[in-house]
Amino acid sequence: MTVKQAGFNLVELIISMVIGLVLMMSITTMFVDTKVSANRSSTVSSLQQQAQLALQVLVEDVRSIGSWAEFSGEGLTGVPSAVATAIADGGCNMLPASVASSTSGITAGANVSTAGCLATGFTITDDSDVLFIARVRGTIIASGAVSSNGNYVAISSYQATSFKGSTLPNIENALIYPYIHHTYFTQNHASEGSRLSRFSFIDNAFVNDFVVNNIERIRINFGVDSNGDGRANSYIESSGITRLMWNSNQIVAARIYVLARAKNKDLTLNNNDAFNDRFTPFDPPNDDNYRRFLLSTTVVIINNMMAVTQ
Repeated sequence: MTVKQAGFNLVELIISMVIGLVLMMSITTMFVDTKVSANRSSTVSSLQQQAQLALQVLVEDVRSIGSWAEFSGEGLTGVPSAVATAIADGGCNMLPASVASSTSGITAGANVSTAGCLATGFTITDDSDVLFIARVRGTIIASGAVSSNGNYVAISSYQATSFKGSTLPNIENALIYPYIHHTYFTQNHASEGSRLSRFSFIDNAFVNDFVVNNIERIRINFGVDSNGDGRANSYIESSGITRLMWNSNQIVAARIYVLARAKNKDLTLNNNDAFNDRFTPFDPPNDDNYRRFLLSTTVVIINNMMAVTQ
């Protein structure tokens, strides 16, 4: 007896192969789309976290601009002297040459001298603000605990002066606070991407003590009280702020912008003019395929003693 064996004929085989191919392409496309979506979500989440960290640090420092504790007298000519002396000795200089004796200020990145400061391959971002903050840290230091290499400010209600720890000033009933000078700026690297750095003036030298990766630019607009009611009537870019505005206590707030940028390009992203419109006051380049995230906030400045040099 002959037994017939069932199987696929040529037509059925071709149909099954086509169906299998379609299913495989669908599954592959779904897998790729899921992976792209996951990578995009991860990138956005990372940018958001880094922007939040950078903004948090800037807010805390900007809020304390011009903080000289109990001092309410006139003039702060002695306060920046410790920094000015150190800069004259050479080495890393994280202040503009024209602001060697400033206390707090803000300027364009191109005006900053960074010789000996930046790591190999990094360059300062020309179209990002650079922020200088000088103030005291809110910790009173006993005269016996003063370090000879440290920089301090002796403060009474009517007098304030900076000094090196090796020479204590003669100010009656003065309290001693550590002197802080921070410089914030963004820098770029061809392969490492962008980052926000903070150089702190510690023990007579500038030290890079804070870095947040993937921060492309920062910008700070100051709120100006032009009628004396204690509220900001307008927000002005740093280039429009004058010494008179600071000295007459017209600067009452600051609006801080932080722009984060992914380290690697996303070729699925079309960041054209429409995409970049959301990043005002920044103007990122079109069609560079970098994903970005903008974060901003407004902080009130309440210190009654502030000084700035443009």
